Amino acid sequence: MTTRHPPTTTSDFAPSTVPSRSRRTLVASALAVSAAAVASVLLWHPWPVRDRFGYGDIAPIRDGMWTGIVIDATAFAVLGVALSLVVCMLARSRGAVWATVGAVVTSLGGIAFAMGAYGFASLAWYATDTTAIPAESGTEFLKYAVDNPQHGMVLQMAGFLLFTLGSIALFIALIRARTVPLWLPITFFVLVVAQFTPVPSRVLDLIQVALMALLVVLAWMFHRETSAR
Repeated sequence: MTTRHPPTTTSDFAPSTVPSRSRRTLVASALAVSAAAVASVLLWHPWPVRDRFGYGDIAPIRDGMWTGIVIDATAFAVLGVALSLVVCMLARSRGAVWATVGAVVTSLGGIAFAMGAYGFASLAWYATDTTAIPAESGTEFLKYAVDNPQHGMVLQMAGFLLFTLGSIALFIALIRARTVPLWLPITFFVLVVAQFTPVPSRVLDLIQVALMALLVVLAWMFHRETSAR
């Protein structure tokens, strides 16, 4: 006996316009956890004072620095993608163009930052391993890498810049979409400007911790908003 099936229509292939609860929870959790991880490493501060990459600065803390940067870099890559997904889901009509452009730039920036940061962490760890490289040779090697950053640290700096520009576009999208309170993007813009002002290294850490805390708040608002819908 032949079984007849109803004809297939284009609606059978149409994607759902509303993500499932489990997907929303996964994205919100990824944003919150990655932001919290970056903030935790900033508070821990297992690396030298900013812009000090000498052998003597890194060698005593090489294991902690490597571990901290790996956590920070991995979390930053996840953060770029998760933040992009959250904003794209919150800005589906108004602000959609800003959200799309911002998502591409932010995701690329987060990944590039992670690649550059991890690359330097590994290089510095091996350069300061006296069982493999004498201290004098390691000092010269590390100095050469810092003085010629185009194949390493430039990628990290470019990634951070892209992440910043992309996240600005994402928060402009949120303003246009009006799906979060206005104080959230305004506070974000203030903190972004503050992190580029000449402040002590530890103060800059705290400014960036506040930025990460703001993204945790955004994750909570996103989950509450989409669950209510």
